[in-house]
Amino acid sequence: MCRVLIGHRDRPPEETAAGTHPGRRRTPTLTRRLTPAALTLGYLAVVLPNVRVPTPSDQVNYMHTAELFPAPLLTTNVIHQVTRFGLIIPMRLAIAVFGYSETAYHIVPILATLTLLLGTYALGTQLFSRPVGVAAAVVVVATTPVFADAADPLPDVFAAGLFTVALSIALALRRRRLEPRWWVLAGLGLVLGWSYLVREFIVFVWPLIPIVLYRRVGWRGLAWMAAPMAVLALGETLLCWQLYGNPLARFNAVTNHAEGPVAPEVARSFRDKPRHVYLLRLPAKLNTYPEGGWLLGLLTLTLVGGLLWRRRLALIVTWGALLWVPLTLLGGILDPSRPKLRLQLIRYWFPIFPAFVLGGLGALWLIGLFLRDRIGARAANRPPLGAVAAAVPLVLVIGVAASTAGTAAANWWGRPGTPAGGERALAAFRTWMSDHDTEVRRIWTDSHTARVLRFYQYGPYGGLAWRTPIARARPGGPTPTPGDLVLFFDTKRARECGFCRKSASEAWGAPPRPRPGWREVYATRDDLVHVYAVTPSPPPP
Repeated sequence: MCRVLIGHRDRPPEETAAGTHPGRRRTPTLTRRLTPAALTLGYLAVVLPNVRVPTPSDQVNYMHTAELFPAPLLTTNVIHQVTRFGLIIPMRLAIAVFGYSETAYHIVPILATLTLLLGTYALGTQLFSRPVGVAAAVVVVATTPVFADAADPLPDVFAAGLFTVALSIALALRRRRLEPRWWVLAGLGLVLGWSYLVREFIVFVWPLIPIVLYRRVGWRGLAWMAAPMAVLALGETLLCWQLYGNPLARFNAVTNHAEGPVAPEVARSFRDKPRHVYLLRLPAKLNTYPEGGWLLGLLTLTLVGGLLWRRRLALIVTWGALLWVPLTLLGGILDPSRPKLRLQLIRYWFPIFPAFVLGGLGALWLIGLFLRDRIGARAANRPPLGAVAAAVPLVLVIGVAASTAGTAAANWWGRPGTPAGGERALAAFRTWMSDHDTEVRRIWTDSHTARVLRFYQYGPYGGLAWRTPIARARPGGPTPTPGDLVLFFDTKRARECGFCRKSASEAWGAPPRPRPGWREVYATRDDLVHVYAVTPSPPPP
C-alpha cells in the first residue's frame, strides 16, 4: 500500500518526474529558494489590497474570544468556536502585539493562507515538478471560496494549510530529503496536532501521514510523531474542562452542531435531501463559482489520472477519498433527516482543494510529457519542432492554471469592502472622530455595526484613536439623547455589510432613516457612513 501511494521511486522527483535524465544537473539552489519567496511576496501583494472590512459574524466571534482568552466566553451558544484553541491562541498573541486592531484581525489568517500556498507548492514540486507546484499553489489560494476567507479569522484555510505542510514534510522524509530525526518527527506531530486544534475534521485525512511514513520511520518514528499530538489533545481537554466545565465540550459541540435548532430556510438547504444530492455536494458547489468549470475539469482529470497513472496519483486520490467519504456519509448519506454536517458550506471541503488541483495539473503535466516524447521522437532532425515539443507540458499546466486563477481573480479583485474596491469609509470616520472625540458622549449604532466599529476605534496597528464609548441600539432599548452621535453604516445598499443593514433596520426602521432632531454632521463621499448629532428637542409652544 505504501509503495503504491508513494509511487515508483524514493529519490527526488526533479530527476525523473519532468522527464529529465537522472544524471542531469539538479535545479540550482538559488532557484529553489527564490521560488517560494516570490510566491510569498506575490501573494502578499495581491491579498493586502483585497482585505475586507471585518465581518460581524463568526469572524468577530473568534476575535472576541481571543481577546478574552484565557478567560472563558460565557453564555455562548457557539462552543465549537470558542474552543478552537489552535486559532484562538495565535490571535490572542496578535492582539497582545497589535491590540484590537485591523492588523490583529488579518495577520493570523494571512499567515495561515501562506501555509496553504507554500505547502501546496512543496507537494507539487515533490510529486511532479516545480512548474506544477507553482501553478497548483497559485490556483488553490486564488479560488474564490479560499480567497474569500484568506484574510478573515476562520479555521478552515488554516487547518488545510497545516495539513498540506505536514504532508509535504512527510513526503520529504519518505524520499530522503529530510533525515527522520526525533525532533523532525516531533515537529511534524506538532503541526498535525495543531491542525486539529484549529479544525476538527482535518483528522479524516490524517491517516495519509502514517501511510506515507511507516516504511521510512517504523513504529518508533510514528511514536515520536504521536507524542506531541497526545500532549496537545490533553491540553485541549484540560482547557475545555477549566474554561467550560466539560472536558469534552468541544467534541460534543462539534458532533451535534448541525442537529441544533436552525431557521427553516437553512434546514431546508441540508436536511431531507435525496441521497444523490449529498453525493454530488462538492461538484455542485464548485460549479456555483465563476471558475467552477475549470475546477470541475481539474477534479475530473484527477479521477481519470488516478485510473491511468495509478502509482503516480495514488497519494492524491487517497487524500481526496479520505475526506470525501466521511464527509458525505456524515453529511446526509447515512441519515438525510439528521445530517451531522452542512455540506453546502464549501469551507468543509478546503482540505482536499490542494489534492484535486494538484491531481488535475499533475495529470496535465503527465499528458504533456507523453505528447512531448511522441512529438520529440518524430522531430529528431527538426530542432524547431523539438523546441515546441519540449514546451508542451509547461504550456498545458500554465495555461490551465492561469485561466483558472484569472477567472477567479476577476471575480474577487476589488470586491466591495476592500481597499482595492474603494473602501475608505470607516477609516475616514476614524480620522474624523479622532478630531471630535472630546465633543461626544456616546456613539450609537446598530448591534452589528458596533462590532465592526470597534476595530476602527483603534489605529490600523493598534493604539486608541478615539475614546468615546460605543452604544448599541436595539428595538425597545434605550435611545440616543442630546450630545450623542448616531452612525449609519452601509444602510442603503448593503454593499459591504449585509448584517449591518439588517440590524440597522431592526433598530431604526426599514429602511433605516434619521429621527426628527437628528442633524447630519458627517458623511463619506461613497455614501456608506452617515453620522448624525442628536440635538435637544425644541420647547413646546
